[in-house]
Amino acid sequence: MSITDLTAARLRRPGANGARILLIADRSWLETSDSPDEHRVPVRLLDRLWLSSRRGIELDVVCGVGRVLRILESFADAWNVGDYDAVVLLPDLGASPLPQRLQRVIDRIAEMTRVLGVCDVPFRAPAPGSAAGWRDVRIAPRAGECPAPLVAEAVSSSLLGVLQPRTTPRMLEAPKRDTVAEHLQRIAVIATSAFAVGSAAIAVLTAGRTRTLAAVGPALPDQACVRAAAVRPLLVLDAWHDTHLARDIRPQGEVRFFAAHPLELADGSAMGTISVFDTEPRVADEFDGEILRDLAVLASAELQYAGASV
Repeated sequence: MSITDLTAARLRRPGANGARILLIADRSWLETSDSPDEHRVPVRLLDRLWLSSRRGIELDVVCGVGRVLRILESFADAWNVGDYDAVVLLPDLGASPLPQRLQRVIDRIAEMTRVLGVCDVPFRAPAPGSAAGWRDVRIAPRAGECPAPLVAEAVSSSLLGVLQPRTTPRMLEAPKRDTVAEHLQRIAVIATSAFAVGSAAIAVLTAGRTRTLAAVGPALPDQACVRAAAVRPLLVLDAWHDTHLARDIRPQGEVRFFAAHPLELADGSAMGTISVFDTEPRVADEFDGEILRDLAVLASAELQYAGASV
């Protein structure tokens, strides 16, 4: 499997009374090995949880512990991690302790659901006042030993109480989960606020055409620049005076500022864009490309979990 910063996947095992787990793992745990199992740790973990809990399991996987925590720090409302029965953080072996500000993000998550941090060294400094939902799970692989089974066993053992099948029927219905479309619309709203623009859109490419899945504000009169941005990030500070951009992909009409970032599938191929645009031009120091990239990570994850079928 080709791993990028926008890689996400949803893995399932059937069964009643299903549980949802979010696995946030660093790249080394997700990269292809000599094994035919491309998702080395995720599949082992999925099967171990399924067998030990006797429940259906839905495992959402996303790449990059530090990056995802930074995104959740900036855009907490864009991803409701409280919908998960547990969140598992799996940094690289020997990872350095997280900065205090990201540890506070973990505390906020642990107030909503169970959070496990799995590593061979403590990557989160002790915090006596931290939320009760946090647990540090230590693994100690021997030299030459594959650590994936250790991770699967440690996590499944720690979550067994949370994932035990219910012996009595639920008295209340589970709270309604937001749909993918609602999540994408929330990301579009956040984008307009983050960049102080009048419009934002999230679109996918279908047979060479764009299909808008979420939008705020007036739409673009022409979608050529959106299709171009599916290949690489695109930034136009002032379309009326930009002489470097090809005319056929330059924003049309009253739009002067336009910025977009590709949305990617798990294999790195393009599937769409997130874009922001406005009738007022911008200068270079008014645009932070990392923010748009982070929003692209969130939107890509939602689409990959849904199989881009929304």
